[in-house]
Amino acid sequence: MIKYLSRYILLCFIFLLIINISFVKAQTPSNYPVSVTPVIYPPYPTSIKYLYASTTPSLVLTITNKSATPSLLTVNIAMVIQAKDFTATSKPVVAGLAPITLTGGSPVRLTNLDISALFDFNNLTGLTLSQYENAFPQSKIVFGFVLYDAVTGRQVSDNVTYSVTYSINYPPTTFAPDNNSTVVEKGFQNILFQWQPRQSAPANSVQYTFEMVELFDATQDPNSAFLTNKPFYTDSTFSNSLIYGEDLPPLLPGKVYVWRVQAKTYDNGGSFISNFQNNGYSNNSSFKYFANCKSPTMLEVNDISKSAANVTWASMPEYENFVFSYRKKGDANWKDYPVKGLSDPLYALSALQSLTTYEVKVKTLCDDGSNAVSVIKEFKTTNTEASATTKKINASCGTRPPAKDRKKDLLSVLKTSDKIIAGDYTIEVTDVTGQNGIFSGKGIVEVWIGKAFKMKVAFDKIKVNKDFEMIDGKVTTEKL
Repeated sequence: MIKYLSRYILLCFIFLLIINISFVKAQTPSNYPVSVTPVIYPPYPTSIKYLYASTTPSLVLTITNKSATPSLLTVNIAMVIQAKDFTATSKPVVAGLAPITLTGGSPVRLTNLDISALFDFNNLTGLTLSQYENAFPQSKIVFGFVLYDAVTGRQVSDNVTYSVTYSINYPPTTFAPDNNSTVVEKGFQNILFQWQPRQSAPANSVQYTFEMVELFDATQDPNSAFLTNKPFYTDSTFSNSLIYGEDLPPLLPGKVYVWRVQAKTYDNGGSFISNFQNNGYSNNSSFKYFANCKSPTMLEVNDISKSAANVTWASMPEYENFVFSYRKKGDANWKDYPVKGLSDPLYALSALQSLTTYEVKVKTLCDDGSNAVSVIKEFKTTNTEASATTKKINASCGTRPPAKDRKKDLLSVLKTSDKIIAGDYTIEVTDVTGQNGIFSGKGIVEVWIGKAFKMKVAFDKIKVNKDFEMIDGKVTTEKL
């Protein structure tokens, strides 16, 4: 009898042990009826408030009722966010967040937009308003989620977590080309842009967006260019340099360009997130672009007389400063005269010796400090003066006329077809307004540059005396 009783007790013990093991197995995480998988995508959340207020999905929960039958289960979500200096926990009752109904075998995808109430400060404990609103500290941030049966309160999912490491960094700084520098083309377009990273993020976790704009003119503030000017060129790279080659949009000589880079966190699996000051933007850096310094061409000498000659060359509007030089052939030294850029370049030589051979040349002065000199042109003066017609309409462009005492008595009325004297030129009035010596309007002037031709001019509020002489004001040329 005792033998059978011992066997009975042993069988009961084994049965209870099996039941206990089965119960433990049923409570292991893998056997919860619901699975939840969190993932974080760019644009990465920078704070808990960002998750609450954002209009762009960045945190995604995939929730699945693992039942093989189309049974329904209603659940509530609980959340914990752990940072270096706080642990934020959702309240037992989350105001504004309704229970979620799950159908067996059908996953439900929820973003931070769907569960934004979960990130509402009023539904959280364990942190201050400042910690809620400010950027995540530079540390590892752990997002934890767990689901409970909305009816019984029983836990129905694992406590799952998703970790990201945040770093707060300074944006890059540009260093080549230098700010306010001049870049000169060396035969072909090839510019190396470089910047200095200042983040502690791992390699390939930060991507740079290169941006460049062209200024409207040299007076525009480079610091405001990206607010008003359309992009001239943009590109992305993981490197801290970019080569702007011949295959890219050509830069225009004489134009000023402004460039910058923006550092952005690259996905990299969503495990490392870099927050940058100034939204990742570097400083703005500007440069003026020039092609190779070009020498003046088409140098010609006309209207040669006993003591004078006119020298012309092709217009070069991309350059502002030139040097005109001449000498007697055989002399060692040149006589140099600075000349500003002209739409129709001409230099009038005078006080020359008759029957003498002279040499002339013109030099371009480029903004980068270089220069380029034209070919040397020879001519020989005659033993006669210029014709009366030439003398009448020839003018010494670029030279100031001799000082002359002019009457101060102002002209009362100026009419169409009247002629006024402005420096070396006579202007025939074609349109005029004003009175009592102050007039505005338009006219035509005849000038000599290799030959006689007419140009339209305009004047605004000039002063004219009773001798029809302009004594104050400015006359500008227009296209005929």
